Amino acid sequence: MSDRNPYVMLGVPFGSPRDVATRAFARKAKGQRRSRARVSESKGELTDLTWALNQVSEAIRDPRTALDVYRVPADPNALEPAGEGVLRPGPESMPRTTASSDAEWARLLDAAREEAVAVLHEEIASTAALPER
Repeated sequence: MSDRNPYVMLGVPFGSPRDVATRAFARKAKGQRRSRARVSESKGELTDLTWALNQVSEAIRDPRTALDVYRVPADPNALEPAGEGVLRPGPESMPRTTASSDAEWARLLDAAREEAVAVLHEEIASTAALPER
């Protein structure tokens, strides 16, 4: 079983026809071509998109019988049990294993405030102009 799903790579529902996959490929490939900054990554992603389009249009003749393609449910909650039980236990409160960190948290907040004020002062000082005399 491959760990790559052509339908997920193209962003189309499982079993989509070739024309839907082709439009999705064109949309994603257009975005890849526009980003020239990451040329090597872009080429790799374009190769993956081409592979995915080929899988959807040529390799997978009947999606209902394609057992080597993992399927993602359309509803993310479809596989979750309805309520608490053996397969979905409730939360368990665990005892604290570390000392209270209130003092450390207060020091962290103070340091963050000081840093934010320093950044604001620097930004204001770099952009403000003195009035003419």
